[in-house]
Amino acid sequence: MTFATPLDVRLACRSNQLEGFASRALPGYLCVNVAFLDKRYADDFEAFCRANPKPCPLIARLDPGQFDCHEFAAQLDIRTDLGSYDIVRDGEVVELRADIVEFFDERTVTFLIGSSVSFDGLLTDKGYPAAFGPAIQLTTIPCETVGVFSGNMAVTIRAFEPHLIDDVWEFTSHFPQCHGAPIGRNNADELGIDDLDINMNGQRFDVPEGTDRLYWACGITPRIVAEQARLPFMISYTPGHALITDIPTETLYQPHPET
Repeated sequence: MTFATPLDVRLACRSNQLEGFASRALPGYLCVNVAFLDKRYADDFEAFCRANPKPCPLIARLDPGQFDCHEFAAQLDIRTDLGSYDIVRDGEVVELRADIVEFFDERTVTFLIGSSVSFDGLLTDKGYPAAFGPAIQLTTIPCETVGVFSGNMAVTIRAFEPHLIDDVWEFTSHFPQCHGAPIGRNNADELGIDDLDINMNGQRFDVPEGTDRLYWACGITPRIVAEQARLPFMISYTPGHALITDIPTETLYQPHPET
């Protein structure tokens, strides 16, 4: 199935016709990880994201009960337009849903958090294709605690030919809303990653020999932290099923890169 616009992708999600991930269906657009919390926890969760902008670049916080967001996505219904949702009770995923209409009410606050998959298409277009990735790994790097929200940063690993590393590093630094520059190169020990070749779900992967590993702060971090807070109830995007917006990633380019 091919798509002309991000709206086409979202509508395919809404009708449960999308195969695979929305973030890979149409490269070149901002994709966001999504968390849904009761408004009781919303202020602290927002403060946690603000205190940890590298893994948690907060794109938007919607009003309680709001399920559209015209400035980012035309005709959006956030309750139906992700490919899959995780229902989380007391920190445990108890169910996967294709939509969350029955769970969404006037107390539900939605958070949109930037994802580095947003620039994967641009890297390929620029001539900086990844030889591997993305995959998610867990680290021992602590985030700043806010209220009940505390935990360690997750990272996204990609591997590149060594001659591309400097260009990839510099280019991605201009996209802080998508996590910006990597936080390290071939530095798994420093990040506390015990097994180089296992993702956060315990699945083994193969990185081509002769390539260098780059690690980006990962937007799944706030979701993991919220789970560890063992909230009575929350909803999250299912990892991999980020929401595709109408915002071309290239429009988020900031001319003065991170220092």
